[in-house]
Amino acid sequence: MAEPLNVVLVVLESVRADHLSCAGYARETTPFLDRVAREGVRFANMITTAPWTLPAHASLFTGLHAATHGATEERRFLSARPTLLPEYAKAAGYRTAAWCVNPWVSPETGFGRGFDVFFTQRHHNRLAAALQYGRKASDRLLRRKDAGARRTNDALKRWVASSAQPFFAFVHYNDTHLPFDPPPPYNRLFLPKGIVPAQVRALNQDGNRCVARDVEMTESDFSIATALYDGALRYVDNRLREIADLLQTRGEWERTLFVVVGDHGEHLGERGMLGHGFALSEPLLRVPLLLRCPPRLPQGFVVDELAATTDVLPTILSLLGIAADGVHEQGRALIDAGRATPGPAFTVTERFRPSLSAFQQRFPHCDTRPFDVRQKALRTKHEKFIWRSDEANELYDLRTDPGEAQNLIERDPGRADALRRQLFDWLAAVEKYEAAESAPDPGDRMRHEFRAMGYLV
Repeated sequence: MAEPLNVVLVVLESVRADHLSCAGYARETTPFLDRVAREGVRFANMITTAPWTLPAHASLFTGLHAATHGATEERRFLSARPTLLPEYAKAAGYRTAAWCVNPWVSPETGFGRGFDVFFTQRHHNRLAAALQYGRKASDRLLRRKDAGARRTNDALKRWVASSAQPFFAFVHYNDTHLPFDPPPPYNRLFLPKGIVPAQVRALNQDGNRCVARDVEMTESDFSIATALYDGALRYVDNRLREIADLLQTRGEWERTLFVVVGDHGEHLGERGMLGHGFALSEPLLRVPLLLRCPPRLPQGFVVDELAATTDVLPTILSLLGIAADGVHEQGRALIDAGRATPGPAFTVTERFRPSLSAFQQRFPHCDTRPFDVRQKALRTKHEKFIWRSDEANELYDLRTDPGEAQNLIERDPGRADALRRQLFDWLAAVEKYEAAESAPDPGDRMRHEFRAMGYLV
C-alpha cells in the first residue's frame, strides 16, 4: 500500500498570475515558486470563481460555485450544508490545521469545520490581547513586522513537529493584500530609482478612494504600489521556501502534495484602480495554480487548459484517493493518471450585489449605481462576456485586447447574444443556494477587522 501523502494547501491572497516570474514576469518575484513550477505542474489559465476572498475560498473548500454555496456579498457566511475539504481529509485519517489571519476565512464565517486547530492570530480575552499587542510592538521595534506570515510559519513548524501522523495543512498568506507594507528589505527591493521614503508614506493605498474617484493616482503612484506589491510577493515566496525547507529536513517534502493557488487578483493601476472592488476584469480573475508531488505528478509541465477554483477540491481528493460524497460536480480533477484532463469550454466568475451603505456614507457624492448590480463573467480562452443585472453588458476579445479597452458589445451583438445564452443556460442548470439558515451577525470586533483591511461593511 502506498505511503499516505501529506497535504499543504497554500492560498496567496490577492495574487495575480501575471506577477509570477515563472509566468514570464520581468521581476524575479517568485524564485521558490519558479522551482516548484519546474518540479511540478503550473496551470496558465486558472480563473477564480469569485473576485474577493470569502466566496473564492468557499469555492476552494467546497468545489462549488457561489450560486450554489451561497457565501457571497449578499450573505457573508459559508453554510454548514456542503462538506468542506478539511472534513474529507479528517475523515480519511489526517490531522488538520489552518493558519489564516484574514477574518473573511475563519471559524466565525463558517470555515472552521474539519480543522483540529485554526490559528487566526486573534485573541479574545484581555490578557491575550495585551500579549499580542506587546508582540506586535516588539516586531515593529525589531523591524520584522509583516501581515502574519512569520508567526504563521513559526506555528506551522511547531504543529508539524508535534506528531508523525499524516497531515492536511491550510496556509493563507495575507501579505499581498492592501495596504502593501512588506518588511525590509522587501519594501525597497523593487522600488523605482529616485523614490524616497516620504513618497512611499504619502502613497494612497485605499482602493475605495480610487473607486469613488476621491483621489487621482499618477503613473508614478501606481509604479510605487506595484513595487511594494511585488516586494510583498517576494517576501511571501521566501516564507513558502521555509515550509519546503522544514519538510525537506523532516524527510517529508517528497511525499507531500504541495498546492499553491491565488484566491483572486488585484488591480495595480488598470483603469485607474487599486485593489479588487466591484469589477470582473482580467487582473482580478487570472490567478496562479501550481502543484508539486513527485510520486503522483509529472515535472515541469505547463497546462494551458482552462481551470477554476472549483477544481481544487476534486483534484486534491483524486490525488489522495479520497472519494467525494457525490455533490461536488461543479469542478473536475485537473490531473488523472499523471495527465492533465480536458478543460471546459468556459468558466464562470460571479459577483453578487454588494452592500453599499457604508461606502455611500463615506463617499456621499459618488454615484454608486454602476456598482449596485449583480455581475457574471463567462470566460473562454480568448473571449470574455460580462453580464450585468442593469444590462450594461461587456464583451472583450482577449487575443487582440488583453487590457479590455474595447467593449465590443455593440460592434458584435451576435457574438454577445450567443455568449449570453451560454451563460444563462449554465445558470439554469447550476444548483441554486437556498437559505436554510440565517447568517450570523459578525459583531463589532469582526466588523472592525474587516474595515481595517479596507472593506466597508
